[in-house]
Amino acid sequence: MDPREEIRSRLDFKAVVERYVPLKPAGKGRWKGLCPFHNEKTPSFYVDEQKGMFYCFGCKAGGDAFKFVQMIEGVDFREALEKLAQETGVELPERGPAHRPSKDLIEVNRLALSYFRNHLEGPPLAYLQRRGLDDATIERYALGFAPKRWDGLVNFLKRHDVPLKLGLEAGVLAEKDGRVYDRLRARVVFPIRDPMGRVVAFTGRALADEDAPKYLNTPESDVFKKNRLLYGYPEARKSIRERKRAIVVEGLFDVLALAQMGWTETVAVLGSALSPEQAKLLERAEAERLYLAFDADEAGRRATLAGLDIGVARRFLTFAVLLPEGRDPGDLLTEAGGKAAFARALDDALPEVEFRFAAAAEGVDLNTAEGKRRVLEQLLPRLTDAEPFDPVAEALKAVIVDRLGLDPRALEDLVQSQRRRRRPVVERAQVEAATQDPGDRLLLLELDVIAQLLAVEPDQLTDWVRYVEDHTWPPDDAFLAEFIRVAEEEGYKPRRILDRFAGRGEGGRLFERLMLSGSEHPAEHKEHLDKSLARLREGYLRRKRARLTAALKEDPEHALEILKEIQELDHAIEAERRLYRANNGGG
Repeated sequence: MDPREEIRSRLDFKAVVERYVPLKPAGKGRWKGLCPFHNEKTPSFYVDEQKGMFYCFGCKAGGDAFKFVQMIEGVDFREALEKLAQETGVELPERGPAHRPSKDLIEVNRLALSYFRNHLEGPPLAYLQRRGLDDATIERYALGFAPKRWDGLVNFLKRHDVPLKLGLEAGVLAEKDGRVYDRLRARVVFPIRDPMGRVVAFTGRALADEDAPKYLNTPESDVFKKNRLLYGYPEARKSIRERKRAIVVEGLFDVLALAQMGWTETVAVLGSALSPEQAKLLERAEAERLYLAFDADEAGRRATLAGLDIGVARRFLTFAVLLPEGRDPGDLLTEAGGKAAFARALDDALPEVEFRFAAAAEGVDLNTAEGKRRVLEQLLPRLTDAEPFDPVAEALKAVIVDRLGLDPRALEDLVQSQRRRRRPVVERAQVEAATQDPGDRLLLLELDVIAQLLAVEPDQLTDWVRYVEDHTWPPDDAFLAEFIRVAEEEGYKPRRILDRFAGRGEGGRLFERLMLSGSEHPAEHKEHLDKSLARLREGYLRRKRARLTAALKEDPEHALEILKEIQELDHAIEAERRLYRANNGGG
């Protein structure tokens, strides 16, 4: 059996969703609750147990168990697959020779963490408490301590039958002159987790001045690439999604301090700047604003924004935070008024768009037409290259309108004129795409038929798909024709068919149709389907008629032949209308 199908057969999908969303009954096998992917007061998020699907009629998020875990945990498909496989006890096929060692390294790190956690007591625990950390924070972030021994962890791993070679590969052990020893000795230990919450590395903070360096990291490995991970991300993800923002700091203690003070959306880079890969994690968690609390002076704050990776800058509204008197966020936890001081720093954060405008306007007289032209000349490329719904571009437009006293429509016209000159092909494509209303209606008719197909018992799907094909003759370029091809390729397995369309716009609309159709298979299924097929055939005929009407204008020499064909189509269209109106009250 396909591992995905086996996982689905064993999984209690409703129970998975209820870890994150309180659900209430909404009909047989259906449940509803407040959507975890956008803010709402009235429930529009539905779960269908029989279909193993979720859908939100508000934000249009939808899919199966794998999609839900991907979205709620901010992981990719493979990570969601592994998480649910582990939960249901399904063994996944190995991806390649490197996959098994990776699993072994994670197991080594898991054992090492248990060793470190068991030794957090006495002076090391007192040190964390002096830094202001309470028991809940220490527990939540699983802090530990590596005793000042050369072979403590070495012996612990031996007792658990772990080859020392794996300990060396994981980086928790080190080797010198043929001698293997504990890498992190006499240090408070911070576990670093991947988006699935698995421990993949450690950072150790020395307690004694003579134990240099102050911070010591386990090296990169098959499971740990520091520019791809953020410290505290698994713990912060829920708050990031709810608050639509992330606070990004440099220090691990900064994460703990801010989280304990209430800013649970805080994460730390594992380097000197936010990488595109790290930004992608925050984007998965649906962050819209980033607050970067890196350097502690004005020059550093501006340098943070100036050096912001362009790929990162396009994804978020970004702010640089200036902390009072050069302090780090971690220092504020033990200071009177520290929480209020950081709140003020967030309120006073310098927006990236303000910084960009100030840089463009430096030394320019904004009271003159020439000065305004020079500023616009520098900023227009950022606006014309913007993606649709680019929040940074929209915010920058607002700043330009305010600072230069421009009419918003005039600025928009200027941006559009620049785009037309530089990318005329894109503009034509956009205009053509805006004229597809009849095609959109036809797609809805196809989706309605497909939803009815997927509502039948799985063992009957083959016969019904063939029935639909025989009674519609869909054109090769129709979505229904593609669905029929995919159904055959996937052995008429509903879940696998849906997987093929999950990442497409038509897939999202199909999920919505499926949720609206309910879970029960109606006794009069054939009657409903036949009427839907009549409407769909009418749609195909109308599309053909529209093409012939266009051809009539371009090919007057064959007008009589075309008119005759149009007349035949009109008779066929009327026949289809009579079919679906029959026994339907004439409507």
